Amino acid sequence: MSKRILSLVMSVVMLATAFSVVAGAAYEVQGDITDYPVVIVPGYSGSELVMVNDDGTEEQIWGLNMDSILDRVLGRIVDLGKGLALTIKGNPEYLGKTVGEELEAELEFMKMNDDGTSKYNVRIANPDVLTTNMAYILENGLPEAYVHEPELSAELAEYIGEENIFFFTEDWRTSVYDCAVRLDGYIQDVKEYTGKDKVNIIAVSHGGQVSATYFSLFGHKGDVDNAVLTVPAIGGAALAYDIMSGTARLDEETLIYYIEHGFDTDGHYAWLLEAQQLGFLDDIITELYPYVYNVIGNFGSIWDFIPLEYYAEVRDMHLDPVENAAIIEKSDYVHFEIMANYHENLQRCVDEYGIDIRIIAGSGIHAVSGLMENSDAIICTDDATGAQCAPYGKRYADGFTGALTQCADTEHDHVSPSMEVDASTAFLPENTWFVEGLYHGMTFHDEYSRGLAVKTLLTDEIVNVYSDPAYPQFHESTNNNNAVYVTFGNANPGIVTGSNKAIVIKNISKAYPVKISSVEVMGANLVVHSLGVSELDPGEEVRIQVTGKLPQVSNALMQVNVSYELVGNTTAPIGKKLVSFKIMNGESAEYDESNPYADADYVVGYESAVGEKADSILEQFGLSYLVSHIYQLIMSLLDQIGIGMFLK
Repeated sequence: MSKRILSLVMSVVMLATAFSVVAGAAYEVQGDITDYPVVIVPGYSGSELVMVNDDGTEEQIWGLNMDSILDRVLGRIVDLGKGLALTIKGNPEYLGKTVGEELEAELEFMKMNDDGTSKYNVRIANPDVLTTNMAYILENGLPEAYVHEPELSAELAEYIGEENIFFFTEDWRTSVYDCAVRLDGYIQDVKEYTGKDKVNIIAVSHGGQVSATYFSLFGHKGDVDNAVLTVPAIGGAALAYDIMSGTARLDEETLIYYIEHGFDTDGHYAWLLEAQQLGFLDDIITELYPYVYNVIGNFGSIWDFIPLEYYAEVRDMHLDPVENAAIIEKSDYVHFEIMANYHENLQRCVDEYGIDIRIIAGSGIHAVSGLMENSDAIICTDDATGAQCAPYGKRYADGFTGALTQCADTEHDHVSPSMEVDASTAFLPENTWFVEGLYHGMTFHDEYSRGLAVKTLLTDEIVNVYSDPAYPQFHESTNNNNAVYVTFGNANPGIVTGSNKAIVIKNISKAYPVKISSVEVMGANLVVHSLGVSELDPGEEVRIQVTGKLPQVSNALMQVNVSYELVGNTTAPIGKKLVSFKIMNGESAEYDESNPYADADYVVGYESAVGEKADSILEQFGLSYLVSHIYQLIMSLLDQIGIGMFLK
């Protein structure tokens, strides 16, 4: 079987097994619960759209219509078969053309005119407060799709009741400016419906951009008490830039990790791709691009998704200054008047208008569509938060303590443990949390992010990133697919000091015991004595002795590489987790501004031992992951018996 066929089959199998999802237990909020209704501002394409025909009848034009898709597949089955055969032989053009034609035809009624208005008579399926109230939707048997962010809304309902939860709807094809104006009107309607003088907002992804735009335009009204923007596309989305610039390149490994984290599989499939050649998928995407653009090219929202630093270039590449003048005028305003001033706009809402805005963002991942910037796989971390980040694959050099542009308090440590993110430059330095390894849209598959979001939304107990030691500004993702969570027993999990004599490893897998194979420390002469550590059941943790000397320096990077086995998991016999810590154990290292960056990760012993060429050969045969695991196990054993240092 060719590698290309094997890759396609593996992807189908993985997706099929991924859908056996078990919902997590609800987070228990401690403290006084707010009395305000909650408006959920959903992610992109969350609202149902219908087309009004000439005879007054309506038909749904957005939402997965499996019957229509099946008809299209059956109608082009011969062409699809021919396209697959040609793709396997290295010619994806025919398949891309076939799929592209059917995709464009399926989405014909979603198209917009050159001025950004709808080509067809399209409206929001449920535009009013009554049909967007959770209790009304459930009691009257309205479509399930009207309940946005179902995990989140179900959890919130346990505290404030379904009658106090509202789902903002919008024509998400239009400019974020138009969506923000609509949100203002919707909030007024919710206030009138509930008799309350304010609302709380929780926004996801595109909803974060809509909300940030709303705050920029209408924050002075003071209609919002608490606002939580999770994985927000405040400053745009990497995916939109990659698509509209024609540079999208699918990162299959990141996509696999993304799927794993979203479906609670406790499985690791990415290692299966090590020897696979999947570049042909990029060729198919390239062929699909013109058809996709024909559908979304005049969406105002897509243009507002282009990050500010790329916008003018991509705009001038595609939009005609005469035919697309209306789109350009509105998107220029969004970018140059709103996006460019988010730092001032959002801080003013907090300081002057009394709105408690909280941002939760992912970091440490590059875009699944190819853009090599620090992100949550879809939204770049700097676009979500305003925080400057080191170039992807790099970190700030030892001694860096932040640019201090938004928060100039030298007593505040706003540099991430990985030394990749500088939160002192964020829109809201004191009100933004960064979760390393949090994939886009996975807030409620991550216990840390989930608890933080619910608590900050429903209570007034978390004022800033210093309010609750359980929720520090920087934290590793606790998604169960990571299998292990590593700390040095501190209240601040990303810090290591001279007083730390043990490392704590917790099994966060929901389904499988974990056996620790080895633990390697880089950046400090420490040995972790993991010999004899028994299997850890789900939820169990172990405290392991550490010997050696921590450097007497601060603001320096140390990393811990844990190799483990998921006992009984046939899809993931072995795994590894690399965790970054910031050493805080003496005078700060001297930061060299002329050489501001260093490699993000230390070169582990395996890579330095076999060399780049040998590692490349092992990758071609799918053996690099296994050999690395064995090498680290052997070196860990030698370290623990005291002779490893002589071999390094």
